[in-house]
Amino acid sequence: MSWLLENWFGSKESLEQVREDIHEHLHKEFYLGVSGIDQPEQSANRIESKELFLLMNGPWDNQLEDAEQELLQYVHDELPSVVRDELGIFPFYTQVTNDGYLVLAFVRNSTDRSILLQKLPLTLVTTEGVEVAKKTFDLVATGPVGDMSSRPIEFMFRWDEFTQIPEKEVPLTLTYKKPPSSQTQENQELNIGLSTNETEHYMKKAAEETPVKAGEVDLQVLEIKASEDNGLKVVVVFRNGLEKRLEFTEVPIIVHDKAGETVARVHYTLQNMKVEAKSHRVWAFDIPSSSMKQQEVDVAELTAFIPKAQQRKKAEPFTAPEADDNKGLLQ
Repeated sequence: MSWLLENWFGSKESLEQVREDIHEHLHKEFYLGVSGIDQPEQSANRIESKELFLLMNGPWDNQLEDAEQELLQYVHDELPSVVRDELGIFPFYTQVTNDGYLVLAFVRNSTDRSILLQKLPLTLVTTEGVEVAKKTFDLVATGPVGDMSSRPIEFMFRWDEFTQIPEKEVPLTLTYKKPPSSQTQENQELNIGLSTNETEHYMKKAAEETPVKAGEVDLQVLEIKASEDNGLKVVVVFRNGLEKRLEFTEVPIIVHDKAGETVARVHYTLQNMKVEAKSHRVWAFDIPSSSMKQQEVDVAELTAFIPKAQQRKKAEPFTAPEADDNKGLLQ
């Protein structure tokens, strides 16, 4: 990691030259829309980058010398202000390597909650807008991004993942690839965290055990399973008994052990999680071991619940009825 910073800043003679180089390399920040507003990048409600706490994790943790950490902090503080109540990806450096095209970025969380990114579809495009590579990054293992914090992250596009290899001198821009709305609607019952057979099994189980009740909205945990890397997978059913479609944007999950002690407390932000009227949908949430307060737990003795969840819709405001065990919705 340090050789990249060394190559970038090693020959600089002053912070002023570093500052100029930072702004020369900066890409356009893109937002994931966790605030629920349209086109958040156009919002004037912003806070200074230096108000966020910079955290090192993954390959950055304990890999940089003090001087390099100070330099990275300086780079972060020089970034433009961030939209309030949003999660943004801000690329700040690119490097052509033997393995592929490397993009270094900051993930900036200006909300008051931790957010765990799961699947993040990104593309590389030329200045003319030609897409040359696309890849969905699995970020579960990196753990949640804490509230009012920022951290560096690297996105590597390997050469065999390119649809076409551009000239070395052609600059590439990292962009967020949102799923097409038509594809989202056609795949309402599909979940990237569950196989087709698993999805069918849980959809049937949810319908048989607790069918959708007219006029009620409910979220319940169907099962807790062990996942890779000593983590957990929590399967949740979203039930919508209303006459209109709902869109869910946030799901908090708390996992307890047999003694009632907290094993994990996570908060997920969803994109395009829509549940049609008078229907239900299942979804699997991965909890990485890095987000667990206890390790080597007995999955059979764990319980999970959803204390509250938030839904958004474009129609008039709606207040959901109270649900048992503190499960329900918040506007």
